[in-house]
Amino acid sequence: MALTVPVRRARGRPAWRWGDLSLAARFNLASLLVLLISMLVTGWWVGAQIRQGVIHRTAATAALYVENFLVTQLQELGSSTWLSAERRDAIEHLLATTPLGREIVSIKIWAPGGRVVYGQDAGGVFPVKEDLERAWRGEISADITNLRDEENASQRGKFRHLIETYVPMRIEGSDRVIAVAEFYQTTGPLEAEIAQAQRRSWAAVGLTTLLTYLLLSGLVRRGSDTIRRQQATLREQVGTLERLLTQNAQLHGRVSRAAARTAAHSERVLRRVSSDLHDGPAQDLSYALLRLDSLTTHAAGQPAQEAALRSVEQSLEAALREVRAIATDLRLPDLLGLSLHETLERALRDHRRRTGVDATLHAEALPDGVPLPVKITAFRIVQEALNNAARHAPGRASAVHADAQGGWLTLRITDGGPGFTWTGGAREGHLGLVGMRERAESLGGTFTVTARPEGGTAVEARVPLHPAESHPEDRDD
Repeated sequence: MALTVPVRRARGRPAWRWGDLSLAARFNLASLLVLLISMLVTGWWVGAQIRQGVIHRTAATAALYVENFLVTQLQELGSSTWLSAERRDAIEHLLATTPLGREIVSIKIWAPGGRVVYGQDAGGVFPVKEDLERAWRGEISADITNLRDEENASQRGKFRHLIETYVPMRIEGSDRVIAVAEFYQTTGPLEAEIAQAQRRSWAAVGLTTLLTYLLLSGLVRRGSDTIRRQQATLREQVGTLERLLTQNAQLHGRVSRAAARTAAHSERVLRRVSSDLHDGPAQDLSYALLRLDSLTTHAAGQPAQEAALRSVEQSLEAALREVRAIATDLRLPDLLGLSLHETLERALRDHRRRTGVDATLHAEALPDGVPLPVKITAFRIVQEALNNAARHAPGRASAVHADAQGGWLTLRITDGGPGFTWTGGAREGHLGLVGMRERAESLGGTFTVTARPEGGTAVEARVPLHPAESHPEDRDD
């Protein structure tokens, strides 16, 4: 029977992360949040504006009627501080017999100083509110009140909210305010109108927000799909490039290893050729010189034959010296047991023995365990550079500078000759330079020849201390 084990997600780790979402998904979530907040703020603000607009429109209409009905009855307040009984009766008659009176729940007439001259609280004095102050300045103000003010105690038990309106009453033909009429209306019809208007505004804002969200989401989704396709293509191309770079690195390593083994093999071949030259043609030439001595003895007293034999002897001696020199140059010393520093010293000693000219060695931080191909390349480059210095600047001092840093060996050989700059071509007399460059580049290094400002030539070669992965038989462990 198969046993199913539920896999629990690590505690505290979310089911998804923001960075794992696509661009379109992140935009949809962010824009939805922003648009919802914007919709709520806009809807609230529009609703508040509609509410204020409806209240002010209703209050302005009611204020116009109240002013037309009451202003005539209140003219005596311009010269008196109280309304006469006749005027109070007239106001009550108007409120009882007109449609406006049936819409008004309560009315008060305010005299200066917060004194009520008409209404349920007639004769009382109350604090002057901000709306009342504005009315005394000639402004109509209206709002929905919760009846918490002291002068509204009589209506507080009957209503929860009322529309409170303040209307300035002026002397006819003048801008002088002689009284303020405060009246209250029920909010039932007005609240229904406000609610209907706000519902329409919310619907309009919501529809606009939805259309905006859908439009932006569609545009971003298309862009996100394009980016996703481009990213997939780019990842594929990057993967291909990484594979090619890996293959190139592998091929470069194989080529470097092959070049290093070839260089070591070439040196072994040259050593064998040197031995063959020494054991073959050199011995034959030595034997020929010995036989020539016996012939010279028999030719004694014959000047013509002696001269001919002397010429042959000189040619044979020159040939023997040349063969021995070639054999010596071809034969590479046994470098396997030498360190890099000892290898360079050996090259300078061989140069001093051949030419009689000293060369100084300046070596810094040279490691001991260096592969044989690197030592062979360093030896041959120093050997050939010093030979060129002896050929083009005879008798001049030469110097070899060696430095190993960052996995690279830098060799700089300078002389005091006339100096020249080599561009890398294989011209006559520069075949040794081509060989040095090929040796350095076969290990993945560089080679340059420049004229020094103070005079002379500087040969510089840079080779890696451990080119690619040296073959085990090439390591000096």
